[in-house]
Amino acid sequence: MLNIDRKYLMGLGEGTLKKQRIIMRVIAVLLLLGGIFCLINPLASGAALSTIIGILLLLSGIALIVGMISNRTHNLWPMVTGILLGIAYIVMGYVFITNPAVGMISLAIVLGVLFAFGGVMRLITGYKTWGLPGAWLQILLGVLDLIITYLLVSAGPLMSITMVTTLVGIEMLFSSFSCFMVASLFKRAP
Repeated sequence: MLNIDRKYLMGLGEGTLKKQRIIMRVIAVLLLLGGIFCLINPLASGAALSTIIGILLLLSGIALIVGMISNRTHNLWPMVTGILLGIAYIVMGYVFITNPAVGMISLAIVLGVLFAFGGVMRLITGYKTWGLPGAWLQILLGVLDLIITYLLVSAGPLMSITMVTTLVGIEMLFSSFSCFMVASLFKRAP
């Protein structure tokens, strides 16, 4: 978790502040460019996103297997389960890299399940807190989450890929703006 406040920043040297400000601005620009690319060309960015996720899954699977083997204990079944999970990660990563369309459709299904779960939870929360202010907003957001779920799951493959990359692009834009705001904190107060 990023915990930045003025008191902490005042204790840093000017060189450190400048270095951190530059790093945050570079990250913000990269996120901004990535978000714009996702929104302008969803199919190409979907293939790139699938490749990136595939690489991360491969690395996670390898790290999990190496970690299980190097930190083995006398318990056999947790180690076997961890190795099998690592193998599953490697297989999923391979599929995401070699067949980006299948990877993105799988990602659309996972996002659909997450939106469905979030929508049901928001509806339950809104119903339980109906007398309190803002309960209607929970119900509205729950309904919107369920609509997004329906759109992700019921759409064709091309539309599902487009929706996933659009959601990722919007998230990248918001993250970019947040990084620009954090970078502006790395200045000395007059």
